[in-house]
Amino acid sequence: MSRPKTPLDEGATSEAVGTQERILASAHDIVSAKGFNGSGLNEILQRAGVPKGSFYHYFASKEALGVALIERARDEHLEHMGPLLSDRGMTPLQRLRAVFDSGFEECRDSGTSCECLIAKLALETSNLSDSVHAAVKGAYQQWSTGLAGVLKEGQAAGEIAARHDADHLANVLVMLWIGATTRMQIERSLQPLEDFLDFVFGTLLPHSP
Repeated sequence: MSRPKTPLDEGATSEAVGTQERILASAHDIVSAKGFNGSGLNEILQRAGVPKGSFYHYFASKEALGVALIERARDEHLEHMGPLLSDRGMTPLQRLRAVFDSGFEECRDSGTSCECLIAKLALETSNLSDSVHAAVKGAYQQWSTGLAGVLKEGQAAGEIAARHDADHLANVLVMLWIGATTRMQIERSLQPLEDFLDFVFGTLLPHSP
């Protein structure tokens, strides 16, 4: 299946970009509230004000829309995370803490409801199509890659414990965060995120002389 067009594709008209953005924005709101499998294409298009026939000009299927949604959320997340991870005014450990503190603040401000579309879809992966599943997996892998680079810096500087491989440790951090946000939603409490921050930055990562 070919990759669906995005608003950045060369040659797209402003009208086409606007229509596609309305579809994506509508889908984001509905999928965030109901999950991917619980969201109907007709409901998404009705909210966007787009005829069903026009939908297939932009996306080959609902699954293609799902992939585009994940890629959009991934890019927004990386755009937000990138400046924090590359801020040389902070040490590597401080940069990592800033990333997860930012995630904590987003969850706190949303009232413990998870606003991250990728995290929502991650809970449905066993029931999603291969293309959507691969997009979710790829988004988390890119997040892990960004974290791993800073972990390696911190290990080389002696600030972060070197007893674990940085790439493996980055994957573990992502898994721990996913688990913490899931528990947060179940318990309707920020305590799982606070426990994550205390363990990761109090025990797991700091180098002990």
